[in-house]
Amino acid sequence: MNCSIRLLLVGLSLSASLQAADLPAMNDAEKQAIRAIVKETLREYAAVLNDKQPASGDAKKILGEIVRDNRAFMRKNKPTHFAPFADAQHPRATVVACADSRVHSHALDATPDGDLFVVRNIGNQLVTAEGSVEYGVQHMNTPLLLIVGHVACGAIKAAAGDYSRESPVIRRELDTLQTPKGEPGLGSVRLNVNNQVRQAMHKFEERVIAGRLTVVGAVYDFNDEMRQGLGKLNIINVNGETNPAKIANLELMRGLDAPGKGAGGAR
Repeated sequence: MNCSIRLLLVGLSLSASLQAADLPAMNDAEKQAIRAIVKETLREYAAVLNDKQPASGDAKKILGEIVRDNRAFMRKNKPTHFAPFADAQHPRATVVACADSRVHSHALDATPDGDLFVVRNIGNQLVTAEGSVEYGVQHMNTPLLLIVGHVACGAIKAAAGDYSRESPVIRRELDTLQTPKGEPGLGSVRLNVNNQVRQAMHKFEERVIAGRLTVVGAVYDFNDEMRQGLGKLNIINVNGETNPAKIANLELMRGLDAPGKGAGGAR
């Protein structure tokens, strides 16, 4: 019999004995020591099984590509690249974005390292990541809080339908999306962004009123659903203002590529 298997059987036997008799002849310290031995034996056996079980082909291929890309990143970026943020971070903006794989910081910032404090979750929500957002705004003191929704959002689609068969933790995050049933499209994406801006303004009211924080809501469009161009970040809300014409006239937007006809609109 394999040594590891024998150890497992001994461990299980000891564990059963501990639970059945609760070791009345031993003091608490002795019982705890034996329990620790049993747990370590089980961990070692699990490691043996894991070592003998081959990784899935897809996982190995993907991890290999990630490692190669990371090495290419290392070769490209010399020590001077890391020096500005090696010991401390001073991000310019806190960004709340959806966890969707089609939405990434390189679409917003050519050099995001040390520049963006990014918080991601399904549905680009404030409430499900409140501590992380608060850390960016209040501890990192970022003057901009940017909430980024996106077209074809899976969280919005799920919330618009019946998600009762999802796991409890996923249901819990979908429950906080205040979007209408039966409306999985761009209108609900916009509505969700506006809802998140409103919640953020309420949470950080003092900073917004004092002019220390600007809350901006935007929709990233990789399908050109808003007819503003593929990959466009369409700003639809600035501190609660959702009228495209008024947004375009804000001092914040002067000199920028202001939102066009398809980029705004209150819900």
